[in-house]
Amino acid sequence: MRRRIFFLSSIAFVVVSMAFLAGCNTSSTIPEGLIGVWQTDEEESADVTFDFSRERIVISSGTGVFEYTVEKVEADKGHLYQSTLYSIYYLDRDGEINLMHLLYSPEDGGIIRFKSDQDVVWRKKG
Repeated sequence: MRRRIFFLSSIAFVVVSMAFLAGCNTSSTIPEGLIGVWQTDEEESADVTFDFSRERIVISSGTGVFEYTVEKVEADKGHLYQSTLYSIYYLDRDGEINLMHLLYSPEDGGIIRFKSDQDVVWRKKG
C-alpha cells in the first residue's frame, strides 16, 4: 500500500511539474521579435530608447546610457493585445538581478508595452 501511494504521488509530482514547465518558455537570450531599438512618441519618454540585442539591453536617455546583461527570459501568453508576456531578468552594474516585464505584440512591425505602464506604446525604429 505504501509503495502504491509513493508511486502515485511521484506520478502526480511529475505531471504537475510538466504542466508548469509547458506553460512557460525559458531562454537565456532575447527573442528575435524584440531585437532592435525601441522608442515611444509619449512626451515624457521621448528621449528614451531601449536597444535589445541577443544578450544585452542598452537603455539610453537624457541621463545617460546604461548597459545590462540578460540572464534569463521567460515567455508566457499575454492577456491583452494578443501578446506575449516576457519576463526579462538582467544584471545591473552592481551584479544585482533586476526584472523587466513587457508585453510584445507583432502587429504593425512590433509593439511593446511595459506591464507597469501599458498605456505607453513603444515601436521599433527603422
